[in-house]
Amino acid sequence: MGEQSKDLDVAIIGGGPTGLSACLEISRRLGSECKAAIFENDSELGGIPRTCNIFFGMRDLRRLYTGATYADRLSQSVRNSSVAIHTDSTVLKIVPGNGTERHTIEVLSPSGIEVYHCRYILLATGCYEAPRAMRVIPGPRQSGVFTTGSLQEIVHVCGEKPGTRAVILGSEHVAFSCAITLKKAGVSIVALVEEETLVNTYSWIAKAMSAVYRFPIYTGTSVESIIGTNKVEGVELLNNRTKRRFTVPCDTVIMTGKFRSYSPLIDNTAIAMDVSTAGPMIDSGFMTSVPGIFAAGNVLRGADMHDLCAIEGREAAQRIIQLIKGGDEITTDEYAHFSAEFPVRHIVPQKIGVRALDNAKGNGYGTGVTLQLAYTIPNPTLEAWSGNELIWSRTFSRVIGNNRVVLPVHAFKWDRMDLNHDIVVKLKNPTS
Repeated sequence: MGEQSKDLDVAIIGGGPTGLSACLEISRRLGSECKAAIFENDSELGGIPRTCNIFFGMRDLRRLYTGATYADRLSQSVRNSSVAIHTDSTVLKIVPGNGTERHTIEVLSPSGIEVYHCRYILLATGCYEAPRAMRVIPGPRQSGVFTTGSLQEIVHVCGEKPGTRAVILGSEHVAFSCAITLKKAGVSIVALVEEETLVNTYSWIAKAMSAVYRFPIYTGTSVESIIGTNKVEGVELLNNRTKRRFTVPCDTVIMTGKFRSYSPLIDNTAIAMDVSTAGPMIDSGFMTSVPGIFAAGNVLRGADMHDLCAIEGREAAQRIIQLIKGGDEITTDEYAHFSAEFPVRHIVPQKIGVRALDNAKGNGYGTGVTLQLAYTIPNPTLEAWSGNELIWSRTFSRVIGNNRVVLPVHAFKWDRMDLNHDIVVKLKNPTS
């Protein structure tokens, strides 16, 4: 099989909610006049929702679906659109064009290596959960250790039971989706363990799930090791406050959360990476540092809610459509740059054009500028500084860790901004 070369107007890389929503917007607005294609390395479109539980589609489709039904609805809509679909197709490489040159992607498909020359590219490759190696948990590689994704697939796709007694590590929203899946599979939950002092979800959800499913939640507790030689036999835990060690017998460990951007395609390219997310840096129009290459969804930050990612995919597509209709003219602008100071994990987008800032003063621009904290903090005061000038401050009743917070940039004191400095968003008087 030889190498094939083809031309595209838009290449969408990633077949989850972000990429599918972008496809639907391009097809709706441009139809067959735009030669667009989506590339997905799995055999089916839909992404992670295909293997998940309930509460999908609320903000993008304005009704609730199960994960599988939500994924199927988006997938079928794309299959009925003008967008070409390439499943079982892995994008191996992006070669950004220089100046007026088109961008190139190399794709491994059942037909062999295919090369596409693209006017625009949208990265929608999503994120992944930190595996055991990244969490630095001692112990041999026993059977019975799963991430959320592998658990959901084993139960919902394969119909298998992963074990009998499970410990869930982490307390982000996804941990409680795991609890529902484990109960559906007939697995007892013997503990949920969170190393921070507060859970990284709504406290009422954690309390309700703990009461209904009858499992204890250990906060401020670290995993010292996973016990067992060939199979998991338990976990050794350490209470970080009292320094007491104790063991919880189990045969299954589910590692949840600690999501990271999945962005290997930007490595060794001119696409600038944000070191705080390991994903691409973008402006307020979802464009990366390379004109004509865009990114949206969880590739920008790690995990966020699926419907918010779908909306971002739609908005990124709208920006691409504007450029196509405007004759591909990408105007240059002076930018205000954002950066984050721990425990603020990141700011997305990382820069906003000065022309857009002028609009921010009166029309509420900036509802898409978001941040996340590394862990849950009660009554935090967040501040934005431009050099030595405080240009915004607000106290929240509670900010949940690893959860989207909208940064109201329209309320910033832009007349005090100095473009020679980043706008640094940080926590006032952090304790750790």
